[in-house]
Amino acid sequence: MQSSILNKEYKIKGSRNRIMTADLSYTASREEVPIVIFAHGFQGFKDWGPWPLAAEIFASKGFPFLKFNFSHNGTTPAHLTEFVDLDAFGQNNFMLEYDDLGFIIDFVHHKVNTFDFAWNQEIHLIGHSRGAGICLLRAAQDERITKLATWAGVSDLERYLELKEYQAWKKDGVHTILNKRTNQEMPIYFQFVEAYAENAITLNMGTNLEKIECPLLIVHGEDDTVVPIDNAHTIYNEVQHALIAEIENGDHTFGMKHPMTERKITKAFAEVISETLAFFSL
Repeated sequence: MQSSILNKEYKIKGSRNRIMTADLSYTASREEVPIVIFAHGFQGFKDWGPWPLAAEIFASKGFPFLKFNFSHNGTTPAHLTEFVDLDAFGQNNFMLEYDDLGFIIDFVHHKVNTFDFAWNQEIHLIGHSRGAGICLLRAAQDERITKLATWAGVSDLERYLELKEYQAWKKDGVHTILNKRTNQEMPIYFQFVEAYAENAITLNMGTNLEKIECPLLIVHGEDDTVVPIDNAHTIYNEVQHALIAEIENGDHTFGMKHPMTERKITKAFAEVISETLAFFSL
């Protein structure tokens, strides 16, 4: 008889003391298991599209699944799936997300005695898109991470700095992008560039990828036009022990959308989950 999926919600202090919302899906078990932490991507959030369903699937297979909202992703504890705090979104940068992920890992270690399952002290990360980039950087410098799977991950964060409108961005102090789903004009303040320059040693993926020692699985859709599959090949070439799974007919979100109209996943996303579960089970 399969155990029912349980869920706990948390509020965790993140960068600049902003509250991060998180939830943990799991089954009660005495067998020691690792915890999976999921990091969403740019203009994303923890409950986007299929992520809650993915959490249930991993939990049902014996992998407690913790997903969270980055502190400055534009959502709030009262509005988990809406970008209601555009100023926070504009103040976001890579270093804040890097630190946020560290706070989440700290939280897991501090809360271990309160979990309704036995934790084996292993932390497996999954990151999607830009979230994968943050996970890669964290894995290069944080020995607490035992495995990492990237889904449609970026190989270079500087791609977000290379805008034709750079001079106007610097002069005006803000650059806006259109969220095609919500039709919102999303601000990105120039501090985004300045924060990268101030923390380049930590955030430069070109010099940090080779430092990754934990097992790594790179999952990428062959038809991804947002983060082309060349990014996966770059990561694979830099991390000598990495495994790679190229998903046929997979786009940037593997055919999944937000909101989901039914509890059904695409063949491409099913393959993503299958490959990741097999990797975590090694």
